[in-house]
Amino acid sequence: MYDASPSICFTEAVSAAALAYMANTSSIDRLNKMAQESYGRALAGMMLAMSNKVTATSDETLAAVAALSVYEAISGRKSRKEPFTLHRLGLSTILKLRGPDQFQSSFGRDVFVAINKILLWRDLQDQRRPTLGLADWPVGLYSNPAMEFSARLAVRAVDLCGRTREAAEVAHADRDVEWLQNLGILIQDALDIDQEVQQHLDNPPKNWHWWSLPVPWTGTTASNTSSSSSESGESDDGQHSSPMYPSRIDIYPSLTIATHWNTVRGNRLPIFRTFRTLSLLTRQHPLVAFPALPSLADLHKSLDTIITDICASVPFLVGDFDASGALSDTSARIQGGHVLSLIWALHMLCGIDGLEPGLKAWMLKVLARMGTAGGVKQGLVLSKLHSEPTVPKLWGLT
Repeated sequence: MYDASPSICFTEAVSAAALAYMANTSSIDRLNKMAQESYGRALAGMMLAMSNKVTATSDETLAAVAALSVYEAISGRKSRKEPFTLHRLGLSTILKLRGPDQFQSSFGRDVFVAINKILLWRDLQDQRRPTLGLADWPVGLYSNPAMEFSARLAVRAVDLCGRTREAAEVAHADRDVEWLQNLGILIQDALDIDQEVQQHLDNPPKNWHWWSLPVPWTGTTASNTSSSSSESGESDDGQHSSPMYPSRIDIYPSLTIATHWNTVRGNRLPIFRTFRTLSLLTRQHPLVAFPALPSLADLHKSLDTIITDICASVPFLVGDFDASGALSDTSARIQGGHVLSLIWALHMLCGIDGLEPGLKAWMLKVLARMGTAGGVKQGLVLSKLHSEPTVPKLWGLT
């Protein structure tokens, strides 16, 4: 009989994710088979562990579920329609059953942090309030105050997005004075949160400043041009030497700082999504005076900036350029979890209707590059998905 101990299940799940990553970065086929075998054993053990109340809420079981989710992204097995949503119900159920005791150990805190991010991705896609609100985790959960700030900001932004969707679903005939007052509160909350994000981006600590190089980057290095082209579905027709959009390279003091800035930038996506919905709602009530919302042109300009900033950071993150700005040929530098965060942000951005074609093309190249250099095939899967003309849009600004 299979050993259903949580530690064995966790070990198999981590092995599956690690082997899949090595398979992607080394192109050794037998590693894929080994990863699939570990994945199968982890799933079998998971089903047995979840049938016992004690083992179902253990650190190892929770971490195993998270590792399985990571494996599915690395291997590209996740659904194309819902690339970041598998195991959400299991993860949220286990976290709630564990209660406040899970924060007593550093391992428990780290697992909560990782899983809460996955849950927020799903909540944002569905435009609903966070599965885990700020009341579900203590102040000081993060050892880094800046990371704590961006995490709590993300929860507030996703909560705002969910509250706005709920307001939009109220029938027009039922929109009374209280509803109009709530709409005004939502608008002010959106403006306040967006201002906090912008102030944070405009006033970084002195040692957090980065610098930019006007170097056109095409998503490939000298040694991996052919592999990146074939795996992302691009033809080798000279586009690599002539990018469709003028790009730049951002050099950061460290990978941690670069990851933080991209996280904060990503926090603006639910805010922009909320601005779009709130703008539509205010147009339906032209006689009511509401706080002024950003114009459509301003939102597009801000989105262009976010896309450019994120895409410009990727060459440094994956090791295509070193800290001095010189062309490098190293293996991936960024960690898998951070790769998933970037892929998620680009997936949401690619799903916006009405983007400038050159920016969209740049993002598709960066997604594919994250799939090759980052060893996460989901980047390649999504790059191909968003290249299809019939792919449904997640949301739009028009």
